[in-house]
Amino acid sequence: MKKSHFRIKANITLFLVLIMLCGCNLFVTDKDKFYMDENPDHSLSRIDIEKAGKDIVIPAKVGDITVREIYLADPYYSKIDSLDVSNVKKLESFTLKLFSKNTGSKLKKLDFSKNNKLNFIVVSKTKALKEISFNDECKSIQLDNTSVKKVDIRLLKNLDNFVYYDGPLEELDVSNNPNLEQIWIENANIKVLDVSKNPKLKNITVDEGTQIIGPTNAQIKYNKRTE
Repeated sequence: MKKSHFRIKANITLFLVLIMLCGCNLFVTDKDKFYMDENPDHSLSRIDIEKAGKDIVIPAKVGDITVREIYLADPYYSKIDSLDVSNVKKLESFTLKLFSKNTGSKLKKLDFSKNNKLNFIVVSKTKALKEISFNDECKSIQLDNTSVKKVDIRLLKNLDNFVYYDGPLEELDVSNNPNLEQIWIENANIKVLDVSKNPKLKNITVDEGTQIIGPTNAQIKYNKRTE
């Protein structure tokens, strides 16, 4: 009997120690990890990484509020190792800005293929990022200061704006993007850009030396590449 009582006490003590070592995260809710702005856009604007961990899985709702926009703009988020937004089915807009080229970010991949309502994406100064995938309904994409070499936008029929600068992008197939109105590619590695299947194009900005294959009625601006 005494031994049994001693074991129960020992187990309770061990349990309490484990809770203390885990920082009491067993009792942390989504409201403690994720912060929503009080506006009609239902914007998630802050994540407490100490509570959420470095491998972030964003929920569809925080409390009773449906997440429709994610706007993370701070070097603080360079601590994130992975970011999963696949549960956020109502997501319409995503922005991640780290504001510094050398933040030590380990975020290598972003997958938006499950976010069927997402139409606006901005990813800025995330040098570790090498891979990104999109949903078919996306309308506007901006990538700058990433390490993404290949971007597949062939299934994005509604895409009207594509911006990419300060990165190693080597090629871009826009032959299946009939609604494109603007292409802006600056300080990249693209040598040839075929816009013969983009009748709605109004503006094209590319690096000096890039060959444009037409015909096109778009205004073309050649950018002097900088290091």
